[in-house]
Amino acid sequence: MAIAAITWIASLILVVLLLKWSIVNTRVAVVAIALVLAWQYLPRSLMFLTGLDDPYPAYLFNKDAWDLIAQSLIALLAWLVIFFLTYSIFYQKTISIHRLLPKIPDSNVGVILFFVALITTLIGVSSTGYLIESVGSIGSFMYQVKVGKTFAGYYVIREISITGAIFSGISLLYFEKKYRLSKKNRRSRKVVWLCVILYVTNLAFNYFWGNRYNIAMLLGAFGIGWHFYIHKINVLKAAILILVAATMLQTLKNLRSENFGEVLFVEIKSTQPFWTDVSLSLHMSQFDAFMLAYRDAGKIFPYRNGKDFKNGLLAFIPRKLYPNKETYAVGGWFRRVYQPEKINGWPITIIGNWYVNFGMLGILLGALISGIIAAIFDTINRHLKDSYWQAGAVPPIAFFIFDGGVSTGFVQKIFLNVIPVVLLAIILSRTARKKHI
Repeated sequence: MAIAAITWIASLILVVLLLKWSIVNTRVAVVAIALVLAWQYLPRSLMFLTGLDDPYPAYLFNKDAWDLIAQSLIALLAWLVIFFLTYSIFYQKTISIHRLLPKIPDSNVGVILFFVALITTLIGVSSTGYLIESVGSIGSFMYQVKVGKTFAGYYVIREISITGAIFSGISLLYFEKKYRLSKKNRRSRKVVWLCVILYVTNLAFNYFWGNRYNIAMLLGAFGIGWHFYIHKINVLKAAILILVAATMLQTLKNLRSENFGEVLFVEIKSTQPFWTDVSLSLHMSQFDAFMLAYRDAGKIFPYRNGKDFKNGLLAFIPRKLYPNKETYAVGGWFRRVYQPEKINGWPITIIGNWYVNFGMLGILLGALISGIIAAIFDTINRHLKDSYWQAGAVPPIAFFIFDGGVSTGFVQKIFLNVIPVVLLAIILSRTARKKHI
């Protein structure tokens, strides 16, 4: 237990130092990666160290799992150290591809921003609304998405609301800054509230797809953009906001269970201990799954030898054109190793994805590749403090495309989360050029 406690303290110190350094130096990719990995590894392992909870599911673990906890945290330490060293070497030494990107205007784009956010939101609402109507109710739709998997081939529609939330967030920051600079113009304040409505609407329709993780990512990203561009958020306020968000997400999980109960005409109550239920709900149990993967890969099941990364490269092909394509998400396959009858998966963190594919070499490769790409990303996007565009667009993109590092679905996320934002950037730059002419 002593070694596990020491590695936990070392992990906490390293994460805190990384976050402090990256926030001071406006390195958004590092912030996103460190925050996600900290959330996935540190709270859950602390529960084990303090005796609040045991690894889940208990029958797959020995009662004395201290060595496994320590080894898993050492893997986290190794990943973060290799990642940061690689990142530090490549930052500002990468090709200046930011010159190839369109220059985003800082003024006279408010109407276009709001219009695009509105249209995207309406498309997401109408598309998801049509599917909800086809099954009769929101509760039925959520059940079919999460349990019945009836809409497995339609998840791209959910991404419309994610894009709508990103566009709404950009618009919100733009008009909030304009409101503060224009001596609190009432017209700007009204538009700000309209942007808030659009933002919340997109979050709500994302939730109807049974997904709360994307909501957490979007809220965290927006908070980072607000901190850099509008007003600094101190550590205490940040901690309070995180607790409020976690409580809200847990409440949404309970509400989803109630909706399932109405569909099945039964009362659904969790039989798990409190901390287990919270950990499963808030994705902290990924640490439990990683411990299993770290222990059993190459022993109980063979390494996957890059199969999941290959699936990720093919993920952008529509299922109608490639009906037999496999998902790049490792969690579903991993859970069925232990529970073959289950449909929902056990995500095993980005580090786990690399490990089950390539073993210890995967941790080295994953951290190296993540460090290089994160360095390129932050080299391009280093003006969050003086650009509404980067403050609104860069943090959510960083959270979605990295999610702890370069993942099996990295290419898919580029198509879903980056290209729509680049298209909006092109529209804004061309519009500004025409006005200038």
